[in-house]
Amino acid sequence: MDKKVWMGVVIGIAGAVLIAPKVVALLSLDEEEDTWRKMDKMESVDADEDEAEKGLTQLDSSHRADWQANGFPQTHAERERLEQESEAYYKGQDI
Repeated sequence: MDKKVWMGVVIGIAGAVLIAPKVVALLSLDEEEDTWRKMDKMESVDADEDEAEKGLTQLDSSHRADWQANGFPQTHAERERLEQESEAYYKGQDI
């Protein structure tokens, strides 16, 4: 075979070796996203035992500790109450 053909084969194989891990990572990313989507559709496993877990998905339940630590509102009603308080506090102020 010609020297140029061998160089082409070597470069092609090297490129395939370099790209293969990226393809595997992309495929596993899709699987991981599917897992998050599934968790966001299933009810929390602690919903029967803990009143605060009722209405939460498994994904929400796993993030609940972070929400509490950072002071995020836990319900829509609480969020709306905080928004109204904020609007009343800053009403007429240039912020």
